[in-house]
Amino acid sequence: MRHNPSLSLARAAKLEGVKPEAVKRYFPSALKKSKGKFRATKSDRYTATLYIPDVYGNPVAIKTRSWKQREALGEYLRDIGRSLRGNRKALSKWRGKKIAGVELVTDERAIATIEPALSDFSLYRAFNPGSA
Repeated sequence: MRHNPSLSLARAAKLEGVKPEAVKRYFPSALKKSKGKFRATKSDRYTATLYIPDVYGNPVAIKTRSWKQREALGEYLRDIGRSLRGNRKALSKWRGKKIAGVELVTDERAIATIEPALSDFSLYRAFNPGSA
């Protein structure tokens, strides 16, 4: 709803496979009522633990405190993929940057080295092959 203001709460909830009541119950401060309709607020203060790869390809947990941080991490991972597909300038905007206090890996050689580990990488959970 943040990216598409014309999207209603009911339609957005249906696209995500949840009921609008569940969204209202679990994320009340992310919604505001305007002219009888629910709209997404411009920002939120919810925390979420996301994962990014370190220099060795291991997942590093990052506790994000806003949707802007979560969106930036998604863009960073997208740009890692672009870099691996040959776009040499994809990671230039991330050099020396930190998100939630963690410096992002932007060295092309390091990313090329950890490429096999990135194939199973997920932003929202770390894979642990040792757990059952």
